Amino acid sequence: MRRCSVNINNILAPSTCANNISGVQRLLYIPRKDIESINALTAAEPSTYGERIIIGSPALEQQAITVKSGTEFGEIFCAEELGELVYTPQGQKGSRSFKAELEIFHPGFKKTILGYLASALNTEFVFIVQLVNGEWHLLGNKRRGATLTDSTRATSGKEYTSANGAECHFECSTTAPRIFFSGWDPDDPVVGVERFRTAYVLSTEDGFAITTEDGYMIEIE
Repeated sequence: MRRCSVNINNILAPSTCANNISGVQRLLYIPRKDIESINALTAAEPSTYGERIIIGSPALEQQAITVKSGTEFGEIFCAEELGELVYTPQGQKGSRSFKAELEIFHPGFKKTILGYLASALNTEFVFIVQLVNGEWHLLGNKRRGATLTDSTRATSGKEYTSANGAECHFECSTTAPRIFFSGWDPDDPVVGVERFRTAYVLSTEDGFAITTEDGYMIEIE
């Protein structure tokens, strides 16, 4: 059986001043079918454990993920301290991989989240998950996305003080966890992703473009 080459690295205890807090902070999502390409790749010949899973670099100078025309990433609000991302090994010896499991809680038993769950039942998604420590993880790819599991549960609650909302569970298979390089920002115009941007086209004799503070571009032709 062919084995992956590994350069031995020390795995040290976290620094006492390191950002080692837990939880899920933000969740960006898009249907897998709307992905055009994923351009952020890991190092061709990784020499450290981190290089095996880090995708992209500040010098990438292209969007990490490009989407098809007319599509964009959306965002689902995650309640604080109620989200978790877990990686577990799976499969037979010699052909093992990881199963990535994402759990979030969206507060509020309302039509928006219920409608999302109804549309997500048979849809594969690509997720970009920000943990509380600031790292961004990529779940899914152009060929295979994350899917909603049967553990998902939306509840109205029983008592006035009961929690109400949707506990969403997703899972996907991956050869290894994928984490964007340190400092990556999805809203960066060069290496980020297309998100919540809409172009409005007006008509005039003189052509110019105006970009608002919110990032909307108005093109006048």
